[in-house]
Amino acid sequence: MATTNDLLCLPSLSQMKLLGGSAGLSHTVTWPYVILCPPINEWVSGGEFLIYYGANMEVEKIELKQLVREAAENDCAGILFLVGEHFVLEKNLDQDLQELADELSIPVFSITSRSYVNSITKDIINLIQNRDKKHLDASDFWYSLFFEYTDTSQLSTLDKALFLGYMPNYTYCVYILQFMNTDEYFQHLESIHDSHFLESRNDFYRMLASKVDYLTRRELDMGWHIGQHNASIFVFPVNTSSQESAIDRYMQQLCLRLENQYPGTRFLTGKGQKGSKLSEIRRSFIHAKRALLSVSLIPVKGRMITYQELGFYQLLYEIPNAEYPKKYASSVLDPLLSYDAENGSELYETLCTFLNCRFNKVQTAKTLYLHRNTLLGRLEKIEKILGVSLEDPDVLFHLQAAIKIHRFFTET
Repeated sequence: MATTNDLLCLPSLSQMKLLGGSAGLSHTVTWPYVILCPPINEWVSGGEFLIYYGANMEVEKIELKQLVREAAENDCAGILFLVGEHFVLEKNLDQDLQELADELSIPVFSITSRSYVNSITKDIINLIQNRDKKHLDASDFWYSLFFEYTDTSQLSTLDKALFLGYMPNYTYCVYILQFMNTDEYFQHLESIHDSHFLESRNDFYRMLASKVDYLTRRELDMGWHIGQHNASIFVFPVNTSSQESAIDRYMQQLCLRLENQYPGTRFLTGKGQKGSKLSEIRRSFIHAKRALLSVSLIPVKGRMITYQELGFYQLLYEIPNAEYPKKYASSVLDPLLSYDAENGSELYETLCTFLNCRFNKVQTAKTLYLHRNTLLGRLEKIEKILGVSLEDPDVLFHLQAAIKIHRFFTET
């Protein structure tokens, strides 16, 4: 990947001077972006190298400093000011601006207006494309492994993985960062903007994938990333518990960061189980996807759900023939569900709450806002319809299993 420091070697930028922000020279450059004036926050996604010339405009020092702040806040790779009589005046690139660049660790450069912007952008794009070819090849490989049939037993598959940096003696884990409420979010934006906003949904996904890729490469600098619609898939090495814990924390922090930057969004990370073989990494992807599919079934703490947390639901995912558990749940619950449908009652909900409250009748009545006698009457009706006793531990076990199975097949 190309960094801001690499730009200093480009022919069109040979006269470029670093004014401040040298601590950020290792920032990844994702694309050159020519701007006339701030603000920029709506148009950048992270990693852009800004080229600012403010042609035929009187630009004040305060505007330039505000641009530097915005660039840092939006994770831009750096800023290049074109200097000249009809561009940015060199006297405005004063000590205060240089100190601000140092404080925010964002590289700020200047170059005379004799340089052609087209030549600069062309050189930067070529550099990025040459440096990112291996990264793109890796994304294609993992996409094929996860979404297409790739034979992991083939030597050619292993050879390609090894070329891309895969280490058979390492342990890997797949994380999926997913935008959970896409429809709700875009409907809200449509109500604010216009009816054609939906057309930009794919553009938003691409911008989001670019931002996530840039931030993750900058913060972790390990593993691989694949953008897929409203989700970002990561394959990370997790060879030590401290390394795994650091990635767990980062992924949850990234969810919160995106939610803060795009108010109204909700992000969640699904985490698979660990493995070393390519087949196990593919399995980890499936596990992470299943974890995200199960968010309505179990309580989620923070911004991460792991396959390990699914407990009993893991067993249901692994059963090859779904008809058997479905029949089991139906044989236990159908009489109650049919009674509710015919009479408009809420006995199934009452039973679920009773089981969730660990068979505590006082807590169940409180949760459902029912009088104690009303609850007792409902529980007696449930026993009569199902022909069971709610005092029997075996009956309670079968009811809990049946409800979990029923929810699993109706909510995932």
